Amino acid sequence: MRKILFISYYFPPLGGVASIRSMKFVKHLAAMDYNIIVLSVQAKYLRHPKDPELLLELPNSVEVHRAFCPDMNWLFKLLWGLRLNWLVKLIRQRLLIPDTEKLWLPFARKKLHAILTAHRDIAISVVSSGPPSVLFLGLELKNRYSVHFICDFRDEWTNNPERINLDYPASTQSRELILEAGILMASAGIVYLTQIMKDNFERSYPFIREKPSEIIPNGFDEDDFKGLTVKPSSDTFVLLYSGSFYDRRQPDPLWKAISKLAQSGAINPKHFRVEIIGKNTPTFVLGAFAKDALINEIVNIEGFKPHRVSLQAMYNADALLLFIPSGKNTDSVLTGKIFDYLRSGKAILAIVPPKGLAAEIVLKAGSGFVAEHSDFDGIKRCLKEVYELWQAGRLSDLKTDKDYINGFSRQQQAMRLAALIDKALI
Repeated sequence: MRKILFISYYFPPLGGVASIRSMKFVKHLAAMDYNIIVLSVQAKYLRHPKDPELLLELPNSVEVHRAFCPDMNWLFKLLWGLRLNWLVKLIRQRLLIPDTEKLWLPFARKKLHAILTAHRDIAISVVSSGPPSVLFLGLELKNRYSVHFICDFRDEWTNNPERINLDYPASTQSRELILEAGILMASAGIVYLTQIMKDNFERSYPFIREKPSEIIPNGFDEDDFKGLTVKPSSDTFVLLYSGSFYDRRQPDPLWKAISKLAQSGAINPKHFRVEIIGKNTPTFVLGAFAKDALINEIVNIEGFKPHRVSLQAMYNADALLLFIPSGKNTDSVLTGKIFDYLRSGKAILAIVPPKGLAAEIVLKAGSGFVAEHSDFDGIKRCLKEVYELWQAGRLSDLKTDKDYINGFSRQQQAMRLAALIDKALI
């Protein structure tokens, strides 16, 4: 029985897609008779949504170690309140490189030493990124303890779409490229979330083409859907968005489309609702429509919900919203929620880059309708089509490819990670 060290900053009881991905890998690897030890952050004082119910899925055989991390988000909240936004930017973009979670490393290294002292037979480690700073623990493993490590990239690092749209100083970017290259060179294998991500990395660092690798997207766990109930039909259409709107993800184009359709009589606002669950700021979500009476009437914004509650909300909805604005490298963005969306069997309104991976998957699965965020007429047309299908009682007529969707099961993905572990140990 091989002993595997799984390192992930995000792990239950922290909530969200990143924690779920790591926990599902651990859960299903343990079911395959791997001996799993986890190193993660101590969650208690972090300003991050919690979902303690996720811990119920963790097998008893899994040993979990946690290390303290000072959470800069508490300080940033104070500085923003004092209107010292420039200081937050300075800390983020010049001082704490590559990310504020870098402050976790001294505490994590102490815990890592204790783990390696007690478990000298660890075969290999899987290090899940982001935050990118966690990858430095992989270097620690290899250089100090001669333990190989696999990089699991949930997101790109220097080429991350959420970073390259921000104004990072050239000196910071150059420094991070050097750090990224060093970690990739030291790794024994690499997990990419998508083919586009793999191509991007190999274009920047051709030497990694020789390393063992696997493309393992996020997915769904069939166990999560057991016991969920389908909502009885009602006279109100419900469009659900599960997750956070942030940075460029501000859905004004959707509000504009809804407003125009309501004004023309194409939709009845008295029987139309948009439900949003996740960590969100209402003024940001509503944007230019924050004082619009119609939009305020139909949009209901709730906070973060446990994963299972979010899944039940998907079952209760009539259609699901996916929102990814176009921009540099956004074709590669593949949010984790898409796979639970697909498994739910609900129609998907995908406002995403039309040539990107999210659009490709939704269309190939036969699950929905795609429009670009800047294509107002396209959004309006797709939304009107979904609404009219609902009115006619035909949303369930969508011909989804269940075999294709089942290919994204967490069980199959854990098997692919296990195969990569075997390759990396040869």
